[in-house]
Amino acid sequence: MTTKVYLGVGSNLNRDNALRFAKKELSALFSNVKCSSVWESRPVREAEPDYYNIVIGGDCDLSLDDLVAKITEIELSAGKEMMFNNGTNFGIKRRLDVDVLVYGDVVTTEPCKLPRHDIQDYPFVLCPLCEIDPDLVHPLLKVRVAELWQEMEPRLPEKMKVKKVDFNWEEPAPSWTKE
Repeated sequence: MTTKVYLGVGSNLNRDNALRFAKKELSALFSNVKCSSVWESRPVREAEPDYYNIVIGGDCDLSLDDLVAKITEIELSAGKEMMFNNGTNFGIKRRLDVDVLVYGDVVTTEPCKLPRHDIQDYPFVLCPLCEIDPDLVHPLLKVRVAELWQEMEPRLPEKMKVKKVDFNWEEPAPSWTKE
C-alpha cells in the first residue's frame, strides 16, 4: 500500500552537501518524488549558523516504523562535525535533521508524533510544504497548508522570515558513510 509522505529536512552544518546527500538518499524512498526549493532560515538558538531547509516527499511503500528506521540510518550516514559560529564552539553536531511531517492521514505519537507540529509552528517547514503541495490537508487541523501559510506569512517577524536560496542541485552529493 502506498502512502503520501512528506519529510522536513534541515541543516546548518556543511548545509549544501547535507541537502544534496539528503535529497539523493531520501528520494530513493519515494515514487512521484517532489522536492521544494531550498529555503534559508535563522536558527531558533540565536548564536548558531543559519539553516537550509527543504521538504521532500511523495508516495511511499514503507510502513511508518520502517520509514523512521531508514531516516535514522540516513541521518547517521550523514555524520557529525564540529560546529563553530561567530567564535562559539557548539561541539559535535549532526549535519542533517530529517522529520516525518505527515504520513498519509495518520495521527499518532509512536514511533514519532504525527502530524508534526512543525507544520503550523515554523515557516521553514510550512513554506516549502506549501510550495510543493498547497492542497495538502493537515490531518488534525483539517485545513489546507496553503491556508495555514496565508495566515502565517504576513504576521512573521523579520527574524522568522524564510528566504528562497538559489541552490545548485547539479553538484554531486557526497558519499558519506555511517560514522
